[in-house]
Amino acid sequence: MAQGLVLEALCGSADDVFDAAAAGADRVELCSSLGAGGLSPSPGTVKAASKAGLPIMAMLRPRPASFCYGAREFEVMAEDAQSLLGAGATGLVFGILTESGRIDLARSARLMALAPGAEWVFHRAFDLVPDPFKALEELIDLGIRRVLTKGQANTFEEGEALLLELRDRAAGRIEILVPGVRPANVERIVREDGFDHLHFGRLEERLDPSNVARPEVYFGLASRGREGIYEGFDSAYFREVGDTSRRAYAARTGAQASAHRCTPRAPSH
Repeated sequence: MAQGLVLEALCGSADDVFDAAAAGADRVELCSSLGAGGLSPSPGTVKAASKAGLPIMAMLRPRPASFCYGAREFEVMAEDAQSLLGAGATGLVFGILTESGRIDLARSARLMALAPGAEWVFHRAFDLVPDPFKALEELIDLGIRRVLTKGQANTFEEGEALLLELRDRAAGRIEILVPGVRPANVERIVREDGFDHLHFGRLEERLDPSNVARPEVYFGLASRGREGIYEGFDSAYFREVGDTSRRAYAARTGAQASAHRCTPRAPSH
């Protein structure tokens, strides 16, 4: 599965995906409701985003909180899986656990059987399992392409030791996709630890001025007093982390940094 350095951008809208393409991303994970940890995007969002020319991994998550789903929630996931792939998603990012926090193998297999040719990614639900090494082997047996994990921690630094061991246990059979990447740690992640699959992104505040005449009106408790503010992809941040990661990769491999720099993609029409 070796591919060299791969930079996956976390995106919350079609506009974010276009911005990520211009900033040099290799691939995106596309979600809605990033503040809730990421939920399934709409098929319309995926269809519009696919015109940016990047591989799109669409989140398949029907609600916030943890990952033990009821029968109707699983039905929604199955319907969404087919709709999102039909709209242009390259693959799907999901996680289903049992009440005891173990991987729900039966439901995962049923979901993956709907689209055996798609890329399937198990997300940070992995960080809740009681035995990560057993779970890793289960994901490999299922045919999962990659697993997104912080090493069962909240930061890369806290989960670093487990991430390294998971990578060694995986031995190339499944990709370990590392989140928690920041300007302060990306060189360590890439140059010292040797991780090549990075997942990162940051949002910046943007202004929607349409409430200027009625700023006292609000539409949700969480946004009270901030109805004119929304969040979008921070391209400058992604370029900063991306450039540092490419230099670190070049230093580690002896390659020329320019050979691995992602050329911004022109949107397709």
